[in-house]
Order: sequence, then C-alpha cells, then structure tokens
Amino acid sequence: MAQQIPRNAIVCLAQKTRVTFADKSLINRCPKRILRLRNICILVSFLISVIFLYKLSFISNRNTGQCVQNKTTLLILPRTNIDYDDVSLDVLSLRHKLQQQPNQTQDTQVQQLPHQRNLSSSRCSKLPPTLVGRLDTDKNLISLKQLGLKFQHLFNHGRLQPRDCQALQRLAIIIPFRKRWSHLIVLLNNLIPLLSRQQADVHFFVVEQSSRSTFNRGALQNVGFLEALQLGQFDCFIFHDVDLVPLNDKNLYRCGDNPRHFSVALNKYSYSLLYPGYFGGVVGLSTQQYRDINGNSNLYVGWGGEDDDLLERLLNKGYYISRYATDLSKYDMIQHGMEEGNKPNPFRLMLLETARVRQEVDGLTSIQYNKTITDLILFTLITVDIDNEQLLRDVWAGGTPLDNCTE
Repeated sequence: MAQQIPRNAIVCLAQKTRVTFADKSLINRCPKRILRLRNICILVSFLISVIFLYKLSFISNRNTGQCVQNKTTLLILPRTNIDYDDVSLDVLSLRHKLQQQPNQTQDTQVQQLPHQRNLSSSRCSKLPPTLVGRLDTDKNLISLKQLGLKFQHLFNHGRLQPRDCQALQRLAIIIPFRKRWSHLIVLLNNLIPLLSRQQADVHFFVVEQSSRSTFNRGALQNVGFLEALQLGQFDCFIFHDVDLVPLNDKNLYRCGDNPRHFSVALNKYSYSLLYPGYFGGVVGLSTQQYRDINGNSNLYVGWGGEDDDLLERLLNKGYYISRYATDLSKYDMIQHGMEEGNKPNPFRLMLLETARVRQEVDGLTSIQYNKTITDLILFTLITVDIDNEQLLRDVWAGGTPLDNCTE
C-alpha cells in the first residue's frame, strides 16, 4: 500500500512563496518525521521556481503597446520599430557576406586616409563602401595630446568630414561629461575611426558641468544643443554617454523620421535590451524633433529618470522609437563606479508622473546657465555652471504641479 504523505508535509510544500531551490530553511523547519521527504520538497520548490521564471519571462517579452501597472505610476510602453529604411536593408543584405571576411583594425583604416581632403560636390553613398562590420573595443589609454596628434589630419577646425564626398547629414555629437577624461579618450579613440568609415560630417561637443553642483545630464544635453546651434547648422543631434563604445560600424550614426535609439544591447546586460521602453545611452534626434519635444527636462538632478522622461516627451508628441537590429546595436560599457556628485535622485519616480504636464515649461525654454567655450583640435569643450535649485524654482513659478516631488 502506498505510503500517505503526512498533512504537515503538504502544509510545508504549500508555502511555495517562501521556498526556493537554493533556500532550504523552510524545509529544515518541517517536522522531523517528514525529513525523509526532503528530496520531494526540493523537487517541488525547483518546479515552482521554474514556473515563476517562465511567467516572468513571458511578461517581459509581451508585445509592446501594453500597460504595466505598479504602485506609483502607469507606464505606457512605447511603440517601437526596427528601422528597415533603404540603408538598413542594404546593411542587412551584406551582413552575412561581411561576417565571412576578417575584420580590419581601426588603426589600419585611419592610416589609409590621406591628409588632403578632396572637397567633392558629389553626395556620399547611403551605404559607405568602407564599413567592416563587427569591431573590438580599443581600450588602450593614451594622453589627450597623443589623441589629438593621432587624428588631427582628419579634422578641419574641429570638424570631421569625408575626404571625397558630401555627407548625407551634418551631425553634432553631444557628450555630457564631468571628470571622466579617461573614458572620453577611449570613446573618441574608437568613435572617430568608426565615423570616418561611415563618411560622417560631425562636430563633437563635450559639455562638462562644474563640480559645484550635482550632475544634471538632461540640462547638459540642452546646453549642448543650444550652443551647437550657435556655431553651425546641424541636421542630426546624437546624445552620447561618455562610457559607451559602439561595436559595429554598420550602426550608422544618422537621424530618421523618428528618434533613434542606438545603444540597444550593452555588455552590462548581456547584450540585450534592458527593457522595451529604454531610451538611454546613445540616442539621436533631428533638430526639429528635439525642438518639438522642448528638449530634455532640467529637473533630474543626480542619477536616473531623465531617459524615461525623454521617452514620455517623445510619446506625447506622437513619435516612437526607431532601432536598428540588435546585432548591429551592441555597445561596450566602460566599467566605473558611482560618482560622488551623481547619486541617485530619490524623487525621480515622482517627477516622472508629471513628465507630460511639465513638458512645455521645463526644457529648452527654461534652461539657464553660465558657460565657457574652448575650441580644441578634436572637439569643442563647453564648461557649464548650472544652478539646479533655480531651475526647479523657475518651473514651480510657472504653475506646474510638483507637489509630489517636495514630500
């Protein structure tokens, strides 16, 4: 006759929310007379863990456009699109062919570029012929002076241009920054050769915040946008974290009909998308798109929240996120710790609830700052002094409801 499982054993197994495959503390508290059923307890808890992980994976991989409810806010996941424009289709058709070819080093590509630029009137190809595909990050650290000497022959008054054709777009790359010179050098050492092969016309703007106030990434991006337009006309603005290095030169740095998210897959997250609504790291917007959304919010002082606020602004104006395929959009993140002047913003979730309400009064139209501009060989350095408290007071005076953010 089969042995009947004691009632206490069933009660022990029923407390499944407290049992995991790795934690046997609950099992050990079961009556001694059922210790012979330990293996059954472990097996059942393992199955419960598998079912939980499966459900979690199912929820995270649902189609976008659905609502996700939590305790503080209702987040509408954005409509996203893999951007198969003409350039992307050409790139995808060459993917298999280029994977069979050995990668060429970035240094070799740079050395082949002549010192004299042919100012041709012909337009560059949508698909540059010099692309090599997958790349490895060059982590060698050199001095800023050595970096300037290495690439100075490619630049004309801080502007990188194709040597034999007219680029399709003129780019401004905005890099918010503070005391991260080693990361900046590694980024430029990898990014300049990549953009050269992409036949890009680009000007780098490094926007450095003074050390007297807490880091404000969104405000620095607004400053970079406004100051760049004082120096020239640009078709596309790419806002680039200083610690992210692209790993494929077919990830074309260009803007399209909708804002583009470039840094889709980071090594920090096993080269996968962090979450469907992620719009941080490296993003690109046309000049008109950035004006339409009134730029970034200036209120996210410290780490976190400004990326999600930017997404809310895009959705509020009818835009959606455009992305290349994941294998083209991989980035390496340079390891670093949390900065002293960039601690997490404890009010970021509360601020996010008022993102759309603040949009018209918080952004390009409200930013105030003092600046010093220095033109270097490879980039324009904009040193900025921002009064974060004044920015908050200005928005408050405009009548925007920020009660939740002052609790």
